[in-house]
Parts: sequence; structure tokens; C-alpha cells
Amino acid sequence: MWFHDRRLKRTIQAMILSLGAPLGWLIIRLLTGRSLIDELSTQGVYWYLLIGAAMFWSVFGYYVGASEERLEELSIRDALTNLYNNRYFHSRLPEEFARAIRHHRNISMILIDLDFFKKINDKYGHQAGDVVLQEVAQIMLSTARKDEIIARVGGEEFCIILIECDEKRALLAAERFLRAIRCLRIKLPTGLAINVTASMGVVSSETTDGSEWHLYAVADAAMYRAKKNGRNQIAIV
Repeated sequence: MWFHDRRLKRTIQAMILSLGAPLGWLIIRLLTGRSLIDELSTQGVYWYLLIGAAMFWSVFGYYVGASEERLEELSIRDALTNLYNNRYFHSRLPEEFARAIRHHRNISMILIDLDFFKKINDKYGHQAGDVVLQEVAQIMLSTARKDEIIARVGGEEFCIILIECDEKRALLAAERFLRAIRCLRIKLPTGLAINVTASMGVVSSETTDGSEWHLYAVADAAMYRAKKNGRNQIAIV
């Protein structure tokens, strides 16, 4: 909706405020003894004020709205990976869960943890670990569909919210992400190229009752089961 577009919203607000310039001048002139008829006869001045003020304040309002959008986007993004951050995830998940309940729709979740990530940090250094996180995040963003919300919720842990998605489709989505990560060849700062794998836990409100955080806990348990069973695989509730 238009009221969610800060640039349009601030532009409209600025245009409304710009009406104060010609109206204020008109009121002042009338209070000093000018008749309304005389003032309307010189309406060219007021049109000049109205259009000029409207143009200036509209541009200013658009700039303010765009700046607010940039700041808001920065506040909800993880600085390293450009995925949504944990704070945003903790506010977005309850919203989507409540919407799913309200409209009697399913919501699913994929919890992802990179395998042996600590070994990568220990062997190649934290800079290499950062490169791995960035590359994995990029491949997940390029693999995701518009109704899939990806957030970095821990050091090497990610969560994907799947809106209006049942268990079968959630499993297909997890397989899609797992294939993408498996095929990724990451070039480290040292020049060495490595592959990484991930363990994933999948849960759907279709088969699991409880709150949104109960779903998260169940997905977490499934993910650890995937690790226990050999890693580089998906476990589903």
C-alpha cells in the first residue's frame, strides 16, 4: 500500500505543508486591511508561491523519505552478509505466524547450520570464515523466492521463513537450498578454493502445533538431528 512507501508518504506530507506559504501570505495581507477581492486579483503571486513551495517541499519530502528507507534497511540487515539480522527475524516471525493463523494458512521454517565452520575459522582464519558466510548468504539470496525470508540468526546459522508453505513445499525448498550450497565453490583470501555443506531442519505449522517459537525449537532439534546423522542433509519433523 502507498502508506508503506516512505518516499511517497513524505512527499505528500511536504506538499500539504507547502500550502501554508501562499495561505499564510494571504491571511497576513487580509489582516493588514487588504480586501479579498483585491488579493484575488493578484492571484499570480499566490500561484507562484504555491507551485514554487510545492516543488521545493516535495523534493525535500522525497529526499527525507528515501533517507528514512535507507536507514531502516541498514538497521534490519546483517552487516557482513546483507541478510536480515536476528533482531528483524525476532520481529518478523511473530508477524508472519500471526498472519498465517489469522488467514488459516500454513507457515514453514528451515533452520540451517554450516557444517564444520569452526574448523574453517581455526584452519584458515576468521577472514576466510567471513568470506564463506558472505558467499553462502549470496547463493541463498539468489536461490530464494519472493515468499522466502532469510535471516542470519547466529554465527553460522540461518533461518528461512516460508510464507504460505506446507510441509511438502518446505522440504522441496530445503533441497533447493542444500543443492545450491553443495555446488558452491568458495575461493578464500589465501587463494585456496573449498566446498562447504550444511545441515538443515525443516518444520511446518501443518504438522506441528504451538507458537512460532515452538516451531523454531522444533526446527532447531531437527537440524541437530541432521548433524547427528552425518551432516550435509535435511531432517524434517
